[in-house]
Parts: sequence; C-alpha cells; structure tokens
Amino acid sequence: MADQPVPRKKRAGTKGQKRRQQIIDAARQILIDSGYDGLVLRDVAQQIGITHGNLQYYFPTKNDLLMAIFDQAVEKYTDSMQDAVAEASTRRGRLDAIIDSGIAELKSPDVALWKMTWVLANHNEEVAAILKKENDLYEERLTGELARIAPGLSAKRRRHIARMIHAILDGLGIQYSYEDADSAEMRALSSEIKEALFTILEAR
Repeated sequence: MADQPVPRKKRAGTKGQKRRQQIIDAARQILIDSGYDGLVLRDVAQQIGITHGNLQYYFPTKNDLLMAIFDQAVEKYTDSMQDAVAEASTRRGRLDAIIDSGIAELKSPDVALWKMTWVLANHNEEVAAILKKENDLYEERLTGELARIAPGLSAKRRRHIARMIHAILDGLGIQYSYEDADSAEMRALSSEIKEALFTILEAR
C-alpha cells in the first residue's frame, strides 16, 4: 500500500482528558527543569494537588508518563510540519517547509527533551524504546508528507528520503548546541541542505 499522509488525532475535552493533560504539562516542565531523575510521580501529583494513586490511574509508571509526553511532542511537531507544507504551493516550497519546520523545532524549548533522551537512550533500554517509537512515528508522518510532494517515488524511496531528512535534522540539532543557529554560516548551510535534498527528490 502506498504511503498516505497520516491523519491527526482528535483531542477529547472531557474532565479526565483535562486532568491527564494537566499531569503531562507538569511532568514535562519537571523533566525540562530537573531531568529524567528529577521526574518522580509522587512529586508530580503533589505539584498539581492530586494523590499519587490518582495520578497512577492515568499513568501507572514513569515510562507511561514519558511516552505520553513524547507522543504529544511528536504530534505537536508533526502538526506544525503538516500546516507548513499545506501552505506551500510548489514542490520545492513544500520540501523547504519540512526543513524549516524541523529547524524551528530545534530552536524551541522542546529540543531539551529530545537531547535528554539521546543521552539516556545510550544506557537505558526503556528510554531507548520510547525514543525509537517516537522516531518511527515522526518518520511515518514525514513519509506521508513526501507522498504528497513526490507521489511518483516508490514508497521505499520516500521512506529512505524521510530517514535522510531525519538524520540531517538530528545532526543540525547537535551543531546548534554549540553554534549560533541564526548565524550567516548556519543559514547558508540550511539553504544548501534544502537545495541538495530537492535535487535528490527530483532525481527519482
């Protein structure tokens, strides 16, 4: 079956969903401020004024909560990517929108979460499994967008290009740790990346 753009999830507005979101928001901030070891379920519950048992009704384990945090981060990022691609009117513009949305994500506070998982995944199998799941989800969404941009490419080729884009953005994420992302040199690099990827896409 050919790759198709992945539909967005519908967000429920129930009381339970609001409580779940409150937990995720609090835990996400603790994770950014205090790191993986600082994320303790009992502390999250205390911060938002519920019992530990009540929190565990929504998230029985720390990894369940981590999965929810990263699921939401990927969904937010891919939603913004899909919006950016939809606004572009040319093939080149759509491909550029994918790269630009990725770069915008690398400059956002959320990148701290991903950098944390990159380090932890080297010695924590459970975190590595979460990171793989989220990366697979991102690549699935990205491959779906490439299906819109280059429907003539095989599904295998689109998946391969999606992985290339992912690898390039991960590499930029590392460079942005010690380079000024808005410097003339880094902007020129981003432009050349877009040009190279478009050439690859057009080569079929």
